[in-house]
Amino acid sequence: MKVLDKLVLKNFFYLFLLVIATFISIFLIVDVIEKIDIFIKNRLTIDQAVMYYLYQLPFFVNIALPMSLLIATVFTLGFLKKNNELAAIKSSGISMYRVSAPLLIAGVLFTLFSFVIEDYLVIPANRKRIEIERDQLKRRKYRKKTTLENLSFQDSQNCNVFIRWYSVKMNYGKDISIQYFNDNVLIKRVDAKTVKWDEKEGTWRIKNYILRELDPEDGQFFARSGIDSTVNLRLKPEDMTFLTLNPEGMRIKELRIFIKRIVSTGNDPARWLVNLHYKFAFPFTCFIVILIGIPISVLRPGKDIAFGAGFSLLLIFIYYGLIKFGQSLGYHQILPPALSVWIANCLYFVTGGYLFYRIRQ
Repeated sequence: MKVLDKLVLKNFFYLFLLVIATFISIFLIVDVIEKIDIFIKNRLTIDQAVMYYLYQLPFFVNIALPMSLLIATVFTLGFLKKNNELAAIKSSGISMYRVSAPLLIAGVLFTLFSFVIEDYLVIPANRKRIEIERDQLKRRKYRKKTTLENLSFQDSQNCNVFIRWYSVKMNYGKDISIQYFNDNVLIKRVDAKTVKWDEKEGTWRIKNYILRELDPEDGQFFARSGIDSTVNLRLKPEDMTFLTLNPEGMRIKELRIFIKRIVSTGNDPARWLVNLHYKFAFPFTCFIVILIGIPISVLRPGKDIAFGAGFSLLLIFIYYGLIKFGQSLGYHQILPPALSVWIANCLYFVTGGYLFYRIRQ
């Protein structure tokens, strides 16, 4: 059995390395062709270009993993079938379940590997790559946001804050409205032309404001205006700063903190919950593609390996399409965040499990 496991794994890893190297090479060539003009225009040195693609490499590896694993699985068993080795193994009383065991174990290990490199290698490397994009290539889409517009926060259960424009650098905003409620009834409202964080006092200072308060006796609002005053809010400048961050480039721990802050300010965290669940769902693709690749190789009529490889690529493209479609449904709250990114995995897992069950027949 050890000899069989070594044979299967040796062929599998050889093919896997060959396929993933091919995919990464294609990704690199396409990316270089796409960005060569930008590199030349911004006079990027060869050393800087090399560092740029070294930081890009972990991302390419993680994206290419599922495709490479599926094709390597199909080719490994396909060659055994083509050379009649698979028939000889089965005739000796060894089941396909046993032949598949080392591949499934490899799938579990690659799932863990994908999860770890995404959080500890891909994201830190992407941040370095974005620094080069922003600083050396001067790409606008990667510039750090310094101003925010049309902000809304739930400062407390009975207090909502709206700011039309805010400068993160200056801790200064324009057109702020603070609304206070009691049992969902508006009882006080403060509208000010400007708001600025007073570092010395540790509070917000408003200027040119109008205060409206509800008179409990006649149910009418009375108003008074002022030039300069302070307002006590739980909201702090750092709560504004976190809105300039890119949650898609956060590690799991950072994203969880981000979501808590989104919820605490009364904003909708649906999009970021989808992204959080995706970080757990995507690595499982590594196991699922191997699970579904095994029966594709064994149950496929004939010995045409090229057909198996082509069909595998089709399955991967359909899978990625389902993932993106599910994410979109999650973003628009048509599906719960977890279900939106796990639905493709569940569908492929059930299909793969059923086909895998059939290989014993």
